[in-house]
Parts: sequence; structure tokens; C-alpha cells
Amino acid sequence: MIQQRKKDYLQRIIEEFFAKLQEMDNNTERLSLPERRIILEGCYKFFADNFEVTKIDTAEELAEKIDSVELFEQYAKLLLNEYEITDNKDKALLLKALSIVETLENTDTTYSWERTVLREDVLRLLEETN
Repeated sequence: MIQQRKKDYLQRIIEEFFAKLQEMDNNTERLSLPERRIILEGCYKFFADNFEVTKIDTAEELAEKIDSVELFEQYAKLLLNEYEITDNKDKALLLKALSIVETLENTDTTYSWERTVLREDVLRLLEETN
């Protein structure tokens, strides 16, 4: 009974997280920069609280801590979103996002169109920084 409640609670938190991230992706033009930053920090807090993830973790460390393929992919999107909204364009965010995507491509047997698009977006931004 307690195990089921914990599972239901985690499922609700994950659904709320995806809703916030989707809101940020869909409403980029309508959300102000401070609103986007608040959502971004809420997403990072989700990962920190539930997976003990820190912003300084490497892609390999993140892979060990985040046991869900979908959430691991969402973390890469989170890094890309952070890069896009910050004034100081930190190339390390893109490199970490690319590393996550490549890790997923090498370990996950299912094809993901979203992952392919994410990889291309990251590569395009990396090319623009050079």
C-alpha cells in the first residue's frame, strides 16, 4: 500500500515536471524571460530532489542517477533551454546535452524522432558558436 502511494506520488511529480517543460517549449514567445527562468529552476529542482542531480554532474554521472530514458532526454532539453535563455552562452551546456543524447543513442534501442531533432538543434547551436 505504501509502495503504491509512493509510486503514485512520483508519477504525479513526473507529470507535473513534463507539463512545466512542455509549457516552456510551447509558450516561448508568450512567457517572459523571468517566467522561463522560474520554470527552468523548478525543473532543475525536480531533478535535484528526486535524483540527487547537480548541475556539475557529467553526462555519465547523470546516466547513473537518472534511471528513466525519457527523463534523461528531458534533462538534455533542459540544458538546451538554459543555453537559449541565458545571456552568457556557455558552450559546456551544449556539449553536455550532446553527450547525453549520444549516450542515449548508444544505449537505448528504441528510435526517438524527438531525440534526433534535439541532437540536430544542439549541433546547429554548437556550429553557430564557432
